[in-house]
Amino acid sequence: MAEPVTQFSFPAPGHGVFLLDDYELVRLGLRNLLEAAEIPVLGESASARQAIRRIPALRPQLAILDANLPDGTGTAVCRAIRATDPTIHCVIVADTTDETTLIAAVLSEAWGCLSKQDDNAEQLRLIRRALAGGTAFSSRFQHLLQPSGTSPQDPQSEGRLRPLSRQETNAAIGLGQGKSNRQLAQDLDISEKSVKNLVASVLHKLGMATRTQAAVFIATSTNLTPGPDSAGHAYIRPPKQTTRITAALLNCIKEGTAPLDDTARAQAASALAAALAGTKADPQARPSDRPPAKKSK
Repeated sequence: MAEPVTQFSFPAPGHGVFLLDDYELVRLGLRNLLEAAEIPVLGESASARQAIRRIPALRPQLAILDANLPDGTGTAVCRAIRATDPTIHCVIVADTTDETTLIAAVLSEAWGCLSKQDDNAEQLRLIRRALAGGTAFSSRFQHLLQPSGTSPQDPQSEGRLRPLSRQETNAAIGLGQGKSNRQLAQDLDISEKSVKNLVASVLHKLGMATRTQAAVFIATSTNLTPGPDSAGHAYIRPPKQTTRITAALLNCIKEGTAPLDDTARAQAASALAAALAGTKADPQARPSDRPPAKKSK
């Protein structure tokens, strides 16, 4: 006799939130903030692996995820949850408000990215927006995407890279690859604090205000390679993607009056992904004026 087929179904969607943060005091603070606002907390965890199991089982309306955890990242948890149950929305809570953090949140299908620098009132406002079906990105990201007087379409782009030290050049390569400070610290075998100082030095020497500008400039105007000969880039390509990437990011984080559906949210993220992909496939490459390096015999 054939065994009966077991039909698996999710429990009914909840109306509360799930908290993921490895610091108990942070979770307690968020829990108190939410419960005071009569927003129920359905569960919490300090572990990314545990959260990936528990969140789909509890089916909260919203998962609030710390960006960096001992056993993973909030964006990775978000991707795993969305793959399992796309009706659960996620927001990332980040220590930093740079473009790398913002892009990672958008591409993970998060509906928002909060800043730990925001006060309780602003965090609560954004959480309520996410619960209502709107995007919820901290306003601290906005100023990073405003037009700057410095354009990366400088015809002397190759000369602008020459002042960079070897370590700064390798950090610049990482920026062009969209790496976070944590990833750069691992690659360069230095502390995250040292990476912040290194990135600040790179931006200063390039005359740029944000990581996005530097990353697009590096990715589209040179073919830098890591190592001792990093300064031996051989191509200069006029970058035309900065405006497109910035526009796509602004579209992803803008606060509309009407709730979004999953399709609209996915379309905004896809536009950003396409803009980022364009930085790797600029067809207008041309050889630089520098003669090719001599090959060793």
